[in-house]
Order: sequence, then C-alpha cells, then structure tokens
Amino acid sequence: MKKILLFLLLAVASSPAAFAQAAPGGALSSKDYTGGATTESGNTGFGVKGGYNLANVYGDDAGSGRSSSNTFHAGLYGQFGFNDFSSIQVEALYSRQGTKFTDGVDNLRLDYLSVPVLYVGNITDAFSFHIGPQASVLTKVVSGDKDLDINDNGFKSFDLSGVGGLEYRIGPARLGARYNLGLTKIAKDAKVYNNVFQVYLGFGFTQ
Repeated sequence: MKKILLFLLLAVASSPAAFAQAAPGGALSSKDYTGGATTESGNTGFGVKGGYNLANVYGDDAGSGRSSSNTFHAGLYGQFGFNDFSSIQVEALYSRQGTKFTDGVDNLRLDYLSVPVLYVGNITDAFSFHIGPQASVLTKVVSGDKDLDINDNGFKSFDLSGVGGLEYRIGPARLGARYNLGLTKIAKDAKVYNNVFQVYLGFGFTQ
C-alpha cells in the first residue's frame, strides 16, 4: 500500500499537466464558490473545514490489543486553480490522532499541526479527487491523562504522510472523505506509523 501511494504521489508531482489535459475544451468546472480573481478558474478561493478522524497506528511494532481512536481535525484551506480541471490546495490543520489500547495500557494521543499540499482534479462539475503529501509537526503527546515530553520519550516531532481522497461540492459547501497513510515512524526506535481516515465538511468564502 505504501509503495503504491508513493508511486501515485510521484506521478502526480511530475506531470500535473497531464491531468489538466483530461478536461477537453475546459468543459469541467468546480465553481463551489465565486473565485477566480487571479485566474480564469472557478477553483480559486479559500475557506474553513473540519471533521472526524478515525485514527490508529500500524507497523511491525504496533502490536495487538488496540483499536481506533475517534477524534477530530479542523483548520483552513486555500485553493489555486490553474484551469477548470486542475488546482492545488494547501491546508493548515490541527489534527488529533493516536490509538486506543484494549489490554489495560493507557491510550495514546498525538496532536499534530498538519500541512497537506494536494493536487485536485475535477472529475465532474461537483466531484473531485485529491492526492499529495502532508507534512506534520507533533505538538503534544498524552498517555492516559499524562502529558509526555516528545523528545525524552522517543517520539519524532516530524511526520510525513501520503494523502488521497474524494470530495463532493454543493454551492459553497464541500463534503469529503480522505485517507492519510503515515510514511515516517512516529517513534525513533519503533516501526509504528500513523493511519487516519477522515470525513470532513468545509465552507468556501468568496473573494
């Protein structure tokens, strides 16, 4: 799964023009809000978003006796359209992640400030796919009800993920689902990675 996602990320990064050409004559658009002050695309704009995280960890050292954690994320996004098909979306998110343990071990909570940089391609007027990398900085670790020092407990302050998802837009509103696959270890001495499924609702503002 990790190799497939890395291949897709590299392919998108190396040839964004190929996706733009997939919309003959500019027939596709995604005018979810009034934008386009700097380009002819209706994909240019900004807004707020937030939603649900189904978070867990995976890897050789993740062990058993754990379940997904029900948490949340929230933040801002900005989108720049190259044309009616292709755009780049950058977000700044607070994302609460981690895992629950079912064998008496304290639950693990990981708080991140995340910046996804995503290529957006419009499949129809309202339906689009998103794919790209996400860089995150670990700001807080909680085990049970105790705050842990990030460095002293072997956690890595930087996390890199691959992101893929789909979104549906109605007027200024957007409803989407996204999968984040961790590509770097969350701890220095353990092969454990983040694994998050997200559902979100966003709202775009006019320029």
